[in-house]
Amino acid sequence: MADQAMGELERTKIDLSHQEMDRLVSELENLWNMFTVNDQGPSGVEWLPVHGIADALREDLGYEDMAEFEDALGGTFGDFLDKLPRVVKKILPEPPRDQWKATRQTLTIQSRNDLWRVCLKSQHARVEIPELEFEISADGKKRVDSIYNHIAQAIFNLGNYVRDTRAAMPPDTAAKIMDTVEQLNVLLDVEKPWTWVVHDPSGTSELKPSDGVLVDEL
Repeated sequence: MADQAMGELERTKIDLSHQEMDRLVSELENLWNMFTVNDQGPSGVEWLPVHGIADALREDLGYEDMAEFEDALGGTFGDFLDKLPRVVKKILPEPPRDQWKATRQTLTIQSRNDLWRVCLKSQHARVEIPELEFEISADGKKRVDSIYNHIAQAIFNLGNYVRDTRAAMPPDTAAKIMDTVEQLNVLLDVEKPWTWVVHDPSGTSELKPSDGVLVDEL
């Protein structure tokens, strides 16, 4: 065990004695474990998108933007990964538009365990929760996170929007938005089944594990 650990440390090309580097590596391992292992064992997830993990890591560690994050890394996140001995990268280029295959992926959330499935939402995709007539729109950014965290981020964004614009917002509009926030919080308790629908014109979004996911090609 000691010899194996020493070999791994020797192959690591970053200074793990630096407290921030150690924190980055530890948090990266935590993210990997969160997506690849659940209460029942391996989740079936084998690959995670680099840009999505970079965004998640940056947010978790409290960096204001990607420039500040990369300054701490001393380069790009991809360069940082190249210095780690147990990280393998596979480049999957986005297909050209003439090869896109539009899909609709539907998952019925039946228990809290389903909230920890990983949803890779491409920059072209929108997510619909028909029970609330609620939508997370396409924003031009790829995001990989648990379904729980996708919703938590939506709750955070809506709350911030009301806070920042309340002075110029009609009271009934603010009340409607906060009612939506409350309903989204209720969904996280999974008191009854509800539906997570990913509409993606490029067909590059994914839900993992994929068991129980209905995929329609449009």
